[in-house]
Amino acid sequence: MKKTVRIGSRGSALAMYQTNFVKATLEKQFPDYEITIEIIKTEGDIDRNSPLASFEGRGAFVKSIENALLKNDVDIAVHSLKDLPSELPEGLTLGAVPDRTDVRDVLATADGSSLMDLPAGSIVGTGSERREKQAASLRPDLEYKGIRGNVGTRIGKIGEGYDAVMLAAAGLKRLGLEDKIGSYFDVTEIVPAPCQGAIGIECRSDDSETLEMLAAIEITDMRVCVDIERTFIATLGMGCHTPVGAYALPEDGKYRFNYYVLMDENKAATKGSILVDAENAADAVSDLALDIRNDDNL
Repeated sequence: MKKTVRIGSRGSALAMYQTNFVKATLEKQFPDYEITIEIIKTEGDIDRNSPLASFEGRGAFVKSIENALLKNDVDIAVHSLKDLPSELPEGLTLGAVPDRTDVRDVLATADGSSLMDLPAGSIVGTGSERREKQAASLRPDLEYKGIRGNVGTRIGKIGEGYDAVMLAAAGLKRLGLEDKIGSYFDVTEIVPAPCQGAIGIECRSDDSETLEMLAAIEITDMRVCVDIERTFIATLGMGCHTPVGAYALPEDGKYRFNYYVLMDENKAATKGSILVDAENAADAVSDLALDIRNDDNL
């Protein structure tokens, strides 16, 4: 009898792309397993109007799926890792990071204009305060307006109340919508969200058989980088929809860590980059986060 692995996922086009990617990866590695998908509606799917930052506590797109995991209704959950809060519920763990694509933020416009090309007063849509605040530091003369909906819905609003929309490159590329990208933001210009572009697989922490299975599809370098980013936000103690950017990447045997934090709207943001040794990367970014959190000038 085949072992069955039940995957919990949202039903959006992007979520299904990521879940089918994980399903195909597992089927290739474990051809004797039967991999099934269970669609689960989350708070963020049900309430499509409230700003994402208004969802208190657990992430808007993960709580219902985590509850299914804890109740043993599914065996693993596939997430856009940037949606997964740094502190997981007791009994759950991040089992694997099997993929990470382009981490950059992009601007989608009707004519391919960049942020700097837009006429003063243009309306730019984004559901991310992190993107808005960093973009506003580059172009304070533009109007930034909240936007909700899946990737296709947001793209469709260009010319319908919005002159441009800010999105993650990863989502557009995974959905075959790369031609909608007008321009890319360098990661030092607009620091990406922690774990942006990464797929995360969550499972029960006491499920040793599933953890062993997921280890076979883990990509080690990607996991190290997202762990650095998640350590930073966990130490800051801020939610997943607050204005924080964190991006780690390998550089000459070490890790380059880019960061952006706005602790208080009435104070200046802090932004920068440090190079950390592989063996003490977690301690280094934790110390950085503590310094930022404790700095009364921020």
